[in-house]
Amino acid sequence: MKLINCLLLCAALLPVTAFSQSATPKIVSISTLDANNDQIISKAEALKAGMPDAVFKKIDQDNSGQITKAELDAYRSQNNSISAIDTDKDGKISKAEAMKMGMSAQEFRILDKDNSGYITQSEWDTGNWIIW
Repeated sequence: MKLINCLLLCAALLPVTAFSQSATPKIVSISTLDANNDQIISKAEALKAGMPDAVFKKIDQDNSGQITKAELDAYRSQNNSISAIDTDKDGKISKAEAMKMGMSAQEFRILDKDNSGYITQSEWDTGNWIIW
C-alpha cells in the first residue's frame, strides 16, 4: 500500500517538475554550443551544453541531427528577446540577472558595451548568445 501511495504521489508531482524545469530560460554562448568550432552544432554538443532535446529538434529544421548556422540564425531571430532573462521587467539585463542564467562576469562585461551595468536588447543582439 505504501508503494502505491508513493507511486501516486510521484506521478502527481511529475507535471510540476516538468513545468518548473522548462519555465527557467537558459542562455549559452554559441562558442559553448559549438565546442569543436566546426560551425555545426551536433546533438552531442548541444546536450552537453544543457540544451533540451525538444529545443534541439525545434532548431534542427531539416532533421539532420545537427544544427547549422542558418538554422541557428533562424531560431535566434525568433527567440532572442531579453525579456525571458529580464526578471524585473525593466527592459535591460542586470549583472545579477545574467549571472543567474549562467553568464560569467567576464561575458557580461563584454556584452555591456557602454559599461552601464546593464545589457540592453541592442547590446544583446550584437553578441553571440542563444536563449532557450
